[in-house]
Amino acid sequence: MKEVINVAIGNKSFTLEKDAYEALKEYLDAFKRKSTLGVQSEETMRDLEERIAEILSYKVGPVKNVVDINMINEIIDQLGMPDGEPYRRSGGESANFNNNNSYNAKVSDEPAVKRVYRDSDNASLGGVCMGLGYYLNVDPTLIKIAFVLLFLAGCSGLLIYIILWIVVPKATTPAQKCEMRGWPKTAENLDKFRTKR
Repeated sequence: MKEVINVAIGNKSFTLEKDAYEALKEYLDAFKRKSTLGVQSEETMRDLEERIAEILSYKVGPVKNVVDINMINEIIDQLGMPDGEPYRRSGGESANFNNNNSYNAKVSDEPAVKRVYRDSDNASLGGVCMGLGYYLNVDPTLIKIAFVLLFLAGCSGLLIYIILWIVVPKATTPAQKCEMRGWPKTAENLDKFRTKR
């Protein structure tokens, strides 16, 4: 019989075996130490915890409702460290080895989510065209030209742009910026937006 601990991860409650809890805590501490995020450290750590909670929500259910060390190791393997390197435990052991030292190479097949956001980091005006460009995999210049042509043709191009500017949310967090580009929310991808605000 193993000892279990109830914890809140990303504002969701989970029951973890004690060794899984310790491994996750050690990983989060190592991630925070290795990242050089400055003022954005708390925001990135919050995004990382939300991503871990999202993955755990898929893994636990009515049949398997306790998180074990193998689940935590799979998540750590999937997310990695901020510099893209695999996570190594304090003893030098890679995170992808469970307690029996058998290799656990399973990585989540979960697809990257792609959503429409406004990209204010690279925007000329509002970021609507940049966001649509990422979402549609089209050069934003073509979208800008389309809006100008619609405006000149009297087809309410300006009105459509203003409505999109109001309705489409701005990508502010690293997780949202990954979703805007259709990238998986790994630690390496989240870290790419550490200096941008």
